[in-house]
Amino acid sequence: MILQYLPLCLVGINIAVGKVISQSVPVFLFANIRFVIAAAILVPMVFMQKDRKFSLDPKDWMLLFLQSLFGVFLFSIFMLYGVRYTSAISAGIITSTTPACIALIAIFFLKEKLNLYNSISIALAFLGITLISIDVEGIVSPNSANMFGNALILCAVISEALFTIFAKQVSTKLKPLQMTAIVNVFGFLLFIPFSIYSLMTTRIIITPRIWLLMIYYSLTASIFSFFLWFRGIADVPANIAGLFTVFMPISSAFVGIVFLHESFTTKQAVGMIFSIAAIYLGIRKPKESTSNLSLFD
Repeated sequence: MILQYLPLCLVGINIAVGKVISQSVPVFLFANIRFVIAAAILVPMVFMQKDRKFSLDPKDWMLLFLQSLFGVFLFSIFMLYGVRYTSAISAGIITSTTPACIALIAIFFLKEKLNLYNSISIALAFLGITLISIDVEGIVSPNSANMFGNALILCAVISEALFTIFAKQVSTKLKPLQMTAIVNVFGFLLFIPFSIYSLMTTRIIITPRIWLLMIYYSLTASIFSFFLWFRGIADVPANIAGLFTVFMPISSAFVGIVFLHESFTTKQAVGMIFSIAAIYLGIRKPKESTSNLSLFD
């Protein structure tokens, strides 16, 4: 169980850390530096393993590439740009709706059946996201920066949901360390052309503090989080693993309030309650039928 708890706490904390870094370093360059650091550590570790051989068919490689495309490349872009325009607290709340997003993907693309728990979970997740995107007067402002940031975070959630689906399908063929290394190498390759463009078009000065934060982010987001999540998802049923998503809004809210000095509003508190309730209901399995999360089984 602790393997599912730690990576999601790190994700919540890194939402706030990424917000600080992305204000000083172009998103594409930051992402590539992150994966360069991670790959430089992970690839030698994989080759130093005694049992380092693995056998993958073209479908497996495609699944690994799709993992990286959605869970690494697109997730990083949406998340890092999103936190520029919205608070770390709001980003954490939206990110915690990942189980509900997985349910929607299963319904529309995998033809999974929608049960009562899933329906209420999706409704609560939608209410939570809508609530934190409403201004003080109670009117949704579609042109506001906050709304734009929240929309980007929601796109990150969709990417993360697809990442989880692809990861589960190939997790039995690779060790967690091997999968983590491959995903980071793919991430590095995907970001190369964009980071080169950033270097050529932007004058960048990175302070020692930002370098330390990027190293921390690389170690926690690209190595520890991936490794622990791959290790846990191979052993823990998806309906149980989904419960631990609750730690994302809590940890991101804590860091946002304590270190970024963000205010924690009443509507964010209610939105967090809706999101936590959505997580709880979304991972429940009715006795008479299989949950839509059975796509992982």
